[in-house]
Amino acid sequence: MSEVRTGIGLWLSRHMSPKHAMAQTRAMEATGQIDQFVLWDQLTSWWPQKLWEPSITPLAGLVPDVDSSPDPFVASAFGLSAAEKLGFAICTDASRRDPPELAQMMLTLALATEGRGSLCLGAGEVRHIAPFGRNRALGLKRLEDSLQILQFLLKGKDVGNFDGKVWQLRDAWIGNGGKEKMPEVIAMGGGPRLTEMALKYADGFSTGAPFVYGSAEKYGEQVQTLKRGLVDLGRDPQAFTFGLHHILFLCKNKDEFEQYLDNPLLKWYAATGGRLNMRDWEPEGIAPVMPLDWHYAFNMMPNSMTRAEIDAIVAKVTPEMVRKTFFYGSPADIAAQVKPYVTAGATLNLLADLSPLMVPTDPLASIEQLAEVCRLVKAH
Repeated sequence: MSEVRTGIGLWLSRHMSPKHAMAQTRAMEATGQIDQFVLWDQLTSWWPQKLWEPSITPLAGLVPDVDSSPDPFVASAFGLSAAEKLGFAICTDASRRDPPELAQMMLTLALATEGRGSLCLGAGEVRHIAPFGRNRALGLKRLEDSLQILQFLLKGKDVGNFDGKVWQLRDAWIGNGGKEKMPEVIAMGGGPRLTEMALKYADGFSTGAPFVYGSAEKYGEQVQTLKRGLVDLGRDPQAFTFGLHHILFLCKNKDEFEQYLDNPLLKWYAATGGRLNMRDWEPEGIAPVMPLDWHYAFNMMPNSMTRAEIDAIVAKVTPEMVRKTFFYGSPADIAAQVKPYVTAGATLNLLADLSPLMVPTDPLASIEQLAEVCRLVKAH
């Protein structure tokens, strides 16, 4: 098996200084168990602002709104300034970020650490695009071009041309500085067209658990299919990153999680993102709340909905749906749920812990617990 890496998210808001990233990355590096910190590029939060109130989450009393996310590239620079060996992963999309600037930013950041730099790039989600006057319909075309242009700009040694579906490059080059610390470019998402792009043009492919793959067995089947595709293309599967974003809820034990099952924020997440493909609920004996043809990337506009519409969705979510949305419990409980996916082939495991929504915690204390998850996940 290829080297297994782990990463955990930075908890930041624009209601605080980006310098808060520095204490977190310093603490992550000190654990010796966390390989990369992670930042997701959000313009609009997954959660509706209309649910952001102290009666639902204690965080609302500390952070006035849920949509003030920091720029991930700027925040990463602050985080990297406090660590020497910690790597980083930035998750963004090709609909809002153009490939030349992405290449420039990733090469710049990668030089600041001995760790690995990862760019997880998707086609884009409508909540970040439509409210700001952009066109989501070009997402896959932009992604296909972007993956190819990034390979050309990051790995090419001279000027060159590119004729794509969106961009035409002529005598393009961004110089060779920093290329000794080459970041990896990972296609992020799902579907046959995006998967094909990943196999042809990316350094890896990332998806999620349990929200895409509810069982490690099904994920393992996908990994084997991808590896056969790589071999058919003349590529080495051992040099390819198989990434998973794991959705966690860290608490003392599994029983403690039961008290949060009726919380509107967790129920909203379960309804809209517990399984991205709504049909995937059916084999698990659960009726999806959203229509079968509904997908968050194309349909979710949380700030365009009324409170009545949001409440109607939340009211339909069952406790069992919430349980199946998260890997939850103690560090040992969570590691036991994640480890089968590692055995099935996941080499980059990015952990997103949503428990601070319910349980205000010192981020540095959470890092210690998540580091234990990472240690157990990587243990042979």
